[in-house]
Amino acid sequence: MSGKVRRRILDYLRERGSAPVYQIARDLGISYGAAQWHLYVLEREGEVFTVLEGRRRVVMLRNSLDAYLYSLDMTGFFKELWQFLRSLGVEGSSRFVDVVKKLESVHEEIALAILTIVKNLYYVRSGEKS
Repeated sequence: MSGKVRRRILDYLRERGSAPVYQIARDLGISYGAAQWHLYVLEREGEVFTVLEGRRRVVMLRNSLDAYLYSLDMTGFFKELWQFLRSLGVEGSSRFVDVVKKLESVHEEIALAILTIVKNLYYVRSGEKS
């Protein structure tokens, strides 16, 4: 029986991405205590990841974008971005416009995101409106 409940929880999180413990309990028709126990077991098994948002515990699949975002700090983000750029042959002395052009042909969304960030930084720095 407990395996079924845990499978239902995992399926629920695959559909939703993440949810507070009370919502999982309510939507699956189990008690809050039962939800806590099953989530504890799933976390111990490495299936889920729990974060605090204010006073609420929010649960997500360990292999999910939400878990990745919550576990990433800014230093880690910039390290990963730099490793990604280096894998494309980008060096510290590369001109920004050349890198954006290269990215546009391989990963257009990333090129657009980086260009948007740089434009906004320029406007903030110069005091202009975007």
